[in-house]
Amino acid sequence: MSDLRLVALAALAMLAAVFLGGVRRVFRRPDGPHRYGASLVSGLVLGAELVAIAATPVPPARLVTSFVLLGAALGLFLWAARVNRERPLLLAFAAHVPEHLQTCGPYRLVRHPFYASYLLAFAGGFVAAWSPWLVPLLALGVFTYWSAASREERGFAASQLAEAHRAYARDVGMFVPRLGAFVERGRRAAPTQLRPPWSPSRRASSRRPEGNSGNSGAISS
Repeated sequence: MSDLRLVALAALAMLAAVFLGGVRRVFRRPDGPHRYGASLVSGLVLGAELVAIAATPVPPARLVTSFVLLGAALGLFLWAARVNRERPLLLAFAAHVPEHLQTCGPYRLVRHPFYASYLLAFAGGFVAAWSPWLVPLLALGVFTYWSAASREERGFAASQLAEAHRAYARDVGMFVPRLGAFVERGRRAAPTQLRPPWSPSRRASSRRPEGNSGNSGAISS
């Protein structure tokens, strides 16, 4: 087995361990029974990718691309975990009523950063393995988290947060950032006229309280 293959295996295995630890430490478990269906699918996809990587050489170019995707997955997961540490989210597919709308941190980029991090990990493992028989499993992983995200958003649509969530969803993509809308939000937030720091109007604006909305326990998990 080549050294590069070992590096790819170690990176993907480490990320899988972080995700597994997240199930126990980052998320809240529902009160009733839970099947952990999404976690099982993730384990199946990542496990199959580890087997495929062990069976095929990993050239340097694919290793670098895989590292970029796996690094992005890890960073996004840890960022989302930090933002939600005060109000941990429920696991995927857990029945619940949305309690708040999280729009801070990575939620400014995508509506479901945890799910997006899993999909990035699947993509990183697939690039390293580059095996066609992984495509159905990759599709299963995407479908699983798309189904979980869609179910949670139907919960928002039936809650008191429906209007706020609709406005949020217009600007922020489910798994992929809407760069045009992100730039437009930045323009709206930017000052329309430059003023010196001692300007009275600038002092008054700096004293205005900033709004901060937070997101439901199952916007993503």
